[in-house]
Amino acid sequence: MVIRLGMSLNIPTLDISQGFDSPALIEELSLACEQWGFFQIIGHGIDPDLRSQFFTSVTKFFEMKKSEKVSLSRTQENFWGYYDKELTKNRLDKKEIFDIDANLDNLADPTINTPVPWPNSMPELESISKDWLHVCEVINQQLLGAICLCLGESIEALNPFFIKQHSSFLRFNYYPALDSDDFNNSENLGIHPHTDAGALTLLAHDIVPGLQVYKGETWHTIIPIEDSLIVNIGDMIQVWSNDRFNAPLHRVLKSSVDPRYSAPYFYNPSYATICKPLLANSSESVFNPVPWQEFRSGRAAGDYADQGEEIQISWYRK
Repeated sequence: MVIRLGMSLNIPTLDISQGFDSPALIEELSLACEQWGFFQIIGHGIDPDLRSQFFTSVTKFFEMKKSEKVSLSRTQENFWGYYDKELTKNRLDKKEIFDIDANLDNLADPTINTPVPWPNSMPELESISKDWLHVCEVINQQLLGAICLCLGESIEALNPFFIKQHSSFLRFNYYPALDSDDFNNSENLGIHPHTDAGALTLLAHDIVPGLQVYKGETWHTIIPIEDSLIVNIGDMIQVWSNDRFNAPLHRVLKSSVDPRYSAPYFYNPSYATICKPLLANSSESVFNPVPWQEFRSGRAAGDYADQGEEIQISWYRK
């Protein structure tokens, strides 16, 4: 059985050059979050040279010798680094990853206990990654503020959970082209179905399709727009919005002809955050408070070992 691409989809495209507090953008963003939980952004103003250099570095990283990549592997004590055996809901994904702490203050701290293991053969990777992290952080802060406006809150409503102390991370993804036997195995997926745990995911991508979102009992293949960024909301936005915006179920197909590369920036709150709906009257909340560190730790544990049923936001529903 071959998993087909399914229905193609042009998810909502938002031109953010009109301003994050633009009434037109807020209306478009509200509809995108309510109806899909996914959208693409254009007009972001990212320097094309920066994006090109960053993506060249991502590709070059995965072209390194396997032994060098393995030498950069994450450990039980430090979850930053290379890995090729990640699980999603206890099923092995067909991909390789490299995870980087996205908190720039942490990266600048030489005494931190969990340093990123940068490859010696790519001295430029640290610098270009930090430049990319800065761009992503700014865009995510602005998007988060716009979502607050969508919910009738002030643009700064969620800032205390993110400024300086956020627990975000950047991931390099490599989905290798599989041989026919592996590709025709219906159990193989680049990433198995899941929702993202945090607030926002900002995805830089190549033009090879593979990302799918589940809607209307159908898997829809997202058609990437060149030079756009794909955004999806995560479980914490679902909680803050009190179920108005639902974190979308999505997956990534395996690659059959061309390898696929992407770089999601997972924008996550500080570990001290207790996430609960942004409501004046707590009796209207459909969720119990969610301790972010507890939730994130449970999800991360399931990524790297079979821990049984993976923690879900539904566990916190009243």
